[in-house]
Amino acid sequence: MREVLVAEVRSDDRPRSGQKDRSSPNFSLAAIPEGAEALVWRTEPHIAAIRFSVMADVRANYDQRVLSNIVSGSKTPVPREQKSLSRRGFYIAGPSGSGGGSFVVKVFALLPD
Repeated sequence: MREVLVAEVRSDDRPRSGQKDRSSPNFSLAAIPEGAEALVWRTEPHIAAIRFSVMADVRANYDQRVLSNIVSGSKTPVPREQKSLSRRGFYIAGPSGSGGGSFVVKVFALLPD
């Protein structure tokens, strides 16, 4: 399998001021190539203790948690919400374990060789 970078976002170590869960700006998963079989999530720095969720930003509605308990190296299915909600985007939510610093999340699509 080969990996193709499809998104990158910097997350704070905790929810942003005035936010319940959000710790990053929105990012898009619209660049996932046709035929992608899964996504791999990696953090920089690579700290095994970092955990987070991924939320879909839903306009004038309750945002939806689409992935939970993600750690660096997690392999997940492509969210079904990718197409219907990609205009508003996704964000990192509820992070823990970063040791008090911000971190970068990189999302890779897994494609057959």
